[in-house]
Amino acid sequence: MLVPVAFAGIAQTTYAGLWDNPKNLKVLPEDISPAELGATMRGFAINTGSRCSTCHVGKKENDLNTYDFSLDDKEKKRKARIMLRMVNDINQNLAEKLGKPASELVKVDCATCHRGQARPVMLQDALASAYYAEGLDKAIENYRSLREQYYGGYSYDFSERSLLVLAEQMAGAEETDAAIGFINLNLEFYPESVQTYVQWAKILNARGDKTGAVDSLRKALKIDPGNQWLTQMLASLESAP
Repeated sequence: MLVPVAFAGIAQTTYAGLWDNPKNLKVLPEDISPAELGATMRGFAINTGSRCSTCHVGKKENDLNTYDFSLDDKEKKRKARIMLRMVNDINQNLAEKLGKPASELVKVDCATCHRGQARPVMLQDALASAYYAEGLDKAIENYRSLREQYYGGYSYDFSERSLLVLAEQMAGAEETDAAIGFINLNLEFYPESVQTYVQWAKILNARGDKTGAVDSLRKALKIDPGNQWLTQMLASLESAP
């Protein structure tokens, strides 16, 4: 008998024998124990930000005793099996393909990509999609909303790196105003970020604003005055025609 557990998105209830005698297992081992099966299912839900009802069919969404877990009616369950086979293939075969012992490789699981999200998208990609769909203001609004909701967790990378990568992508796509907008947003949260000022200088210089680029590098040097690389970069830019 299993002890009471709390399932993601479902009220805490006792489900005695819920995982006994599972049917229609096509990826998970047929001899998996009830305790291991329950832990695996909870792991799927937590690591992908899902509910049991995402993949399984039940008469009452919040009562697992009404579910028929053997049914394959839902497309997401069928897709989940494809993902599980991919994960198993990586963990079982990658060591051999790379010629390394399995003990030297990091084991892959759902959380490796999903990080608690149903759609495993990186922060910079989510913001880029918002920008191209609805503009810079909406993308910045999305950043603030996601940061408020997820900061401190592992779903998104809120270090200075994400917005720097995005700004560089925007600059490469000649979306200069967007690049500067994301640079300014990064400086709002990381005002001592040397790399952000350097990136800003590169963008401004490419835009033909040498004065602004020099000013940005000087701000970076003020934060890190002993940085010889910055000193050389600034001298090179100041001496350029």
